[in-house]
Amino acid sequence: MASVNLSAVNRRPSVIPSLLAVSLLLSTVPGGAATWTPLTNLAPSGTGVMLQLTDGSVLIENGSNLKTWFRLRPDPSGNYANGAFTTTAAMSTGRLYFGSEVLPDGRLWVLGGEYTGPSAFANWSNTGEIYDPVADTWTPITPYPNQAGCPSISTITGNRTSGSNIITSIYPYTTGLSVGEGIGGTGTGIPAGTTITSIDSSTQIHISANATLTVTAGALSLSSNYQLTGCFGDDPTMLIPGGTAGQILAGDLINGKSFIYDIGANSWTQSGTKVYSGEASDEEGWVKLSDGTILTYDLFKSIATGGSYAEKYNPVAGTWSGISPSDGTAMGTIPVLSSSALGYELGPLLRLQDGRVLVVGANQHTGLYTPGTNTWAAGPDIMGTLSGNPAPFGADDAPAAILPNGHVIIAADAGPSPVISTGTVTAASKVVTGLTSTALIQVNWPVSGTGIASGSRVASVDSPTQVTLTSNATSTGTPTLTFGGLFTFPTQLFDFNPSNNSISPLATAIPDASLANRSAYTTRMLLLPTGQLLFSDSTSQLYLYTPDGTPSPALRPVINKVAYNGGGSFTLTGKQLNGQSAGAAYGDDVESNSNYPIVRFNDSAGNVYYAKTTNWSSYGVGTSTTPQTVNFTLNPTLTTPGNYSVVVSGAGIQSFPVIVNITQAEINQQ
Repeated sequence: MASVNLSAVNRRPSVIPSLLAVSLLLSTVPGGAATWTPLTNLAPSGTGVMLQLTDGSVLIENGSNLKTWFRLRPDPSGNYANGAFTTTAAMSTGRLYFGSEVLPDGRLWVLGGEYTGPSAFANWSNTGEIYDPVADTWTPITPYPNQAGCPSISTITGNRTSGSNIITSIYPYTTGLSVGEGIGGTGTGIPAGTTITSIDSSTQIHISANATLTVTAGALSLSSNYQLTGCFGDDPTMLIPGGTAGQILAGDLINGKSFIYDIGANSWTQSGTKVYSGEASDEEGWVKLSDGTILTYDLFKSIATGGSYAEKYNPVAGTWSGISPSDGTAMGTIPVLSSSALGYELGPLLRLQDGRVLVVGANQHTGLYTPGTNTWAAGPDIMGTLSGNPAPFGADDAPAAILPNGHVIIAADAGPSPVISTGTVTAASKVVTGLTSTALIQVNWPVSGTGIASGSRVASVDSPTQVTLTSNATSTGTPTLTFGGLFTFPTQLFDFNPSNNSISPLATAIPDASLANRSAYTTRMLLLPTGQLLFSDSTSQLYLYTPDGTPSPALRPVINKVAYNGGGSFTLTGKQLNGQSAGAAYGDDVESNSNYPIVRFNDSAGNVYYAKTTNWSSYGVGTSTTPQTVNFTLNPTLTTPGNYSVVVSGAGIQSFPVIVNITQAEINQQ
């Protein structure tokens, strides 16, 4: 196919040629009543991070071993609900809570991890790697730069052999260990009193006694803390223009610095430092605005001062600037959105279709920012229910996603609703009496306070003033007790309506009974190119939400031209190809941005073929008038020449379909 100009058929759906059964394609576009559908096939194991690859498949982290990933492909009709799973090659390092970006060449980039390595202990790794979905291989990248002040840890892992005094394959590294330091621990196969006698390399040491067990990648306790030389952990990242293949902006766990990773050069350089001294990027989320700047809510300074602090990064200038009502760099006010009691956790940030930014707090509150007027305002609070009673819910690490109709689905839990009450406890008894009220207390909630055994939970709610615990009290008295708190179930789903700035329980309930006993941080969301929402509760059962309503025609991607470049490569030219937002968001722990073009072909029989897109010209969102391009190659299963209906989507918003003729010669060159 030479060059086909399609601008004439993008003005309104009524002028699309009728030679194809377009209704088959439009059946995947939201518009009818909202529905939840459990995926027909279970994932091979528990699930974690979900990412949209540029060939239409979904990459899902194995939540059980943290090294392998599952690849979900829709069925031949494009239905993800009937999709099939395959397992990918394993990463070199298992990672939990890390940075991730799908790259413009179709590969996946991951960095860091709050918990990494063979035993997945907290070590805030600064290593990263790139996955090639075509070759099914992982390649290490240059680690995030070392810096002073990283956390110290007290556990490493290593291999030992019974009868040998050598420990090998030490993770993360031996830097920071010292001769004479105690090592071992109960059940490790290392005798009590054993010390390090020599440090042989970055991965091997000698110890003062022979091991009594053969253990692979087993945990080892240290007598003194192990100082990390480099750390990234679970900080936010963002794809930005620059270099020969794009760049990635990364925050910092320790301080206000930010760094840029050059994808083509595999190198790091320091960029701007945040405005407010000591305001690290730990726990915060980032959101991209339509002008290309990146906004963040300054969590720690706002909590410390009770103020309203935020800032944004300009990728052209490489600088951060304040947009804070508290110092006059913005108007309005931001409610404080978290607290130390809620672990300084924060919910997602999302750009709305009207250009505003929604920030979801951990403490029930939300904030709204209007870039055009540089003004902040309090958003609606989140109210859930506990035993039929209204109670504050919050996103103490939790996902959200903006649907094609502009509404936002938010996952939140009862973290902001701890029950604090005096109660009478008796040594050797599990019964607690004299509570002010048990109306909000849930079975299996954690309980703490004087006289309460560690790990105690609520076994039963017996009356308006009495509960029974899972463990006997250790003393007698009338202490102040705390039931629930940070990361407390249940998780409930809510709907933010941007037209009236309201938050209410999602009208169409998800058929997932396990959410009654799950914290929101265990859930994940991803906007699919069909405009549907993929939801994970961290188990092997995934759910698909098909929302009601349709996107505004003015916000849809537009296909103006498709040209064949030769050699199997095509270029699609249009507008708004990346969509209006990141699609789904979570914060520092999970990044599921999908603001890049996905191209889909339909034939007259209802078969769907996802092309693989690369080299998109824009990394922005909400770029209404700027011409954009993206390259693509045909799906290898598309083998019949003829007319196809083509759709491009960005972050779940789909263009109107257009007709493209594919020739046998173009197929042969794939």
